[in-house]
Amino acid sequence: MKNKELLIYKGLYGDNTNLQWSNFIQYESLEKRSKIYDWEIKEHLHPELYQIFFIQSGHGSLISENRAVALTSPCVITVPTDILHGFYFNSNIEGGVLTFSESFLENIFKHSPNILHEFSQLRQIPFQQDADWNLITSLNDLIAKELIEENLERHLYVQSLFQLFFVHLFRIAKTHQTQVEQSTNRTLQYFQIFQKSIKKTITQTKSIDEYAKEIGITSVHLNRICRMVVQKSALGVIQDYLISEAKKYLLNTTYSISEISYFLNFKDPAYFTRLFKKNTGVSPSDFRKN
Repeated sequence: MKNKELLIYKGLYGDNTNLQWSNFIQYESLEKRSKIYDWEIKEHLHPELYQIFFIQSGHGSLISENRAVALTSPCVITVPTDILHGFYFNSNIEGGVLTFSESFLENIFKHSPNILHEFSQLRQIPFQQDADWNLITSLNDLIAKELIEENLERHLYVQSLFQLFFVHLFRIAKTHQTQVEQSTNRTLQYFQIFQKSIKKTITQTKSIDEYAKEIGITSVHLNRICRMVVQKSALGVIQDYLISEAKKYLLNTTYSISEISYFLNFKDPAYFTRLFKKNTGVSPSDFRKN
């Protein structure tokens, strides 16, 4: 049954404690929280928290936008902020979840936008080579161990482990060279600033020119950047974000289509419906039914 509201947790699943500190990190076994909820984690999102799930062995499914994807162990699942995700786990599942503030990751890799861009999507990364999996899990074990011990310069040590972990995961995830990889660091930095600005101002009416001026570039330059990174115009990037947000409400709440369109700052629900159908091939009502 759908909720009236989206399930949004400022803390971990089932916990709405507002985690204010920018360097929040926590590790726990999959069993600890999943068992409480009978191995079912309903679709939800975290506005400020990034999560990495380690599936050592066992079976389960990753759920996003009401679609299930079988988990292939061993694997790593990256879940960025504001991404709807849920799980069905078998009771034989073994693994853990590393949760940390998005700002912590951004501070570590502020000069490595390729890495931030690579892990800005919900994805499952399967492992086939024992050596790669052993290194990834060893780094995770070191992070988990460091979090419970009061060692000297603990924060610096954890940062170093995170750098090693993400760089290694980045190398594994990249199976071939793409146009995005050939983009300059500055290009990706501009694109990421644009994405963050969209997220923060989604309920406001802002033109492409205003976004560009906020970043410190021209609208022509912003459009060129978007086409280089995601092969879409700046307006297309904004519309993609709006459609993504609309899907969350359509699939997980009982709000009417008109209410959802107003939440997303559409003055005319009919225009929202046309835009949604243009981008998805179906109307909002048909998308919700199916």
